[in-house]
Amino acid sequence: MENNASRVLIVDDLPVNRMILSSLLASRGVISDQAEGGYACLDLVRENDYDLILLDHRMPDLDGVDTLTQLKEIFKEKKKSIPVICHTTEEGSKNINLYKAAGFADVLIKPIDPAQLSEVIMEYLPIEVEKDNTDLTFSLSFNPVTEEFKVPEEDDMRDELDKLPLWLKIVPHIDLNAGIAGCGSAEDYIDALYVFRSSIDEKSADIESYLVNRDWTMYRLGVHSLKSMARLVGARNLAQMAAAMEEYAESENYTKIKDGTADLLQEYRRFNKLLDPLMEDEDIRHIMEDATDRAREANAPAHAQGNERNILFISSNQGIVGKGIEKNLTDSDFSVITVPDSPDAIINHRFDADIILYYPELDDDSHIGITMNLLGEVCQDDSKLLCLTGDVNDIAQAMESRSSCRVSRTYPRPVNITEFIEDFEYLSELMVEYHRMKTVYIVDDDTDYRSLIDRWLTPHYDVTGFGSAQDMLTGLSTAIPDLVILDYEMPGMDGYELMKTLRTDPDTQMIPIIFLTGKNDRDHVFSILQYKPDGYLLKSSSKDALIDSIDRFFAETMFRMSLNNPIDEEE
Repeated sequence: MENNASRVLIVDDLPVNRMILSSLLASRGVISDQAEGGYACLDLVRENDYDLILLDHRMPDLDGVDTLTQLKEIFKEKKKSIPVICHTTEEGSKNINLYKAAGFADVLIKPIDPAQLSEVIMEYLPIEVEKDNTDLTFSLSFNPVTEEFKVPEEDDMRDELDKLPLWLKIVPHIDLNAGIAGCGSAEDYIDALYVFRSSIDEKSADIESYLVNRDWTMYRLGVHSLKSMARLVGARNLAQMAAAMEEYAESENYTKIKDGTADLLQEYRRFNKLLDPLMEDEDIRHIMEDATDRAREANAPAHAQGNERNILFISSNQGIVGKGIEKNLTDSDFSVITVPDSPDAIINHRFDADIILYYPELDDDSHIGITMNLLGEVCQDDSKLLCLTGDVNDIAQAMESRSSCRVSRTYPRPVNITEFIEDFEYLSELMVEYHRMKTVYIVDDDTDYRSLIDRWLTPHYDVTGFGSAQDMLTGLSTAIPDLVILDYEMPGMDGYELMKTLRTDPDTQMIPIIFLTGKNDRDHVFSILQYKPDGYLLKSSSKDALIDSIDRFFAETMFRMSLNNPIDEEE
């Protein structure tokens, strides 16, 4: 994508809404950033330049109209005008004229109609965007959950390049920078190259067989898979050739396929010799083993249990009220770690508990804001739950902070102790469930990519791979996964049909689905979004971006469940 590509800011407090909008924008080749509230929106607009802002009307910290008012002041300071479009629910459709009178350029009604969004993009963005952008620059790593194109810092890239063996640095026809950018580190890049090299003979023979047998469906899938892996490892020319063959297959230009396949396979097979040392280099084997061991060690604390019934009680109230709260929790078999309301104490004890209970006091308004901002960052970074208790006015002051969106429960005095303890029992059970090693199904007919994702995720999750939709459906008879990572294009039942099958069956409709695919053209994205997947990632996502997206998916799921009322659920 060129540097002059349009850039859009999506502002919505619900992650699923941001994901849908970002996927729709990605299908048009539009870069997007995200903010989960009004204050975060203002910070991003101060720091960055945007061509368009999609702003939710109702948000917990600062609503759309108030955010727009402050945005106008920023626009004046920057001496530029940026169109701001309100997106709101059907209930808000009756106020369209009011929104426009407030200064919004236009209004979109949720659920967003893809055609309507396309019209808005074409009307308000300053440049013509690509209508079917299926060829994102693969030296960059696109993550539709965070909507960023990330390239490692220059010093980091140099450090990772230094770790590569000398022979690999002089291999032609391969872009090491692109490979490390896609995989995240030298170790993971070598791992990807190993998988890529190991399957060359088998995959090239398959493509040749599809050509001879005129099996154009399987041919297209074969070169599509090759394109994805070639991009990932930085084999630029090979990826471009495979992309061209895929395009010819889609347009049924069989003459071009016959003329170009021999050159494609020649380019592909030359990597057999170029990467031959991978199969024999002892140093590389040690690098791969060390990387796996480090990943397992680094992941251990994330799944370590024992803190679920620990409560970090932040309070400067050492009187009867604070001691009463502590006693009630202790009597219910919770372990309470009480610390004063100070940043140092919070930081020193941030890893001692998974649930934080804050008792703010109104002696110093600014101090409450500082503490809340710190707690918001801690809870979001470490996937902890935050509750507030105390006087009504103190809690109200705390909830004016931009971190109020991370608060699961508030307990104004006088506290109903029975409900208080029941809530904390429920929250502690949520944390136990969150820390449980999750089961992830990967469904992808590309054995190379499936193998690579399996290797990336296995230190973090209980991973099972399936080469077809039917195999996964059979696998559901033995276990229901916590998440399905699904490819779009597969022989037989494709990813869209599999998602439709799962979503229309009462026994499987609640299984979360994240698409991980090389397809991001408009038609594919729109068809996928009809059944509301829980995420949409491109295969050009780096290892770190992929793992981070899945980790945050489970964390956000746990947080949303913490907002539910367990008593109402039981009724």
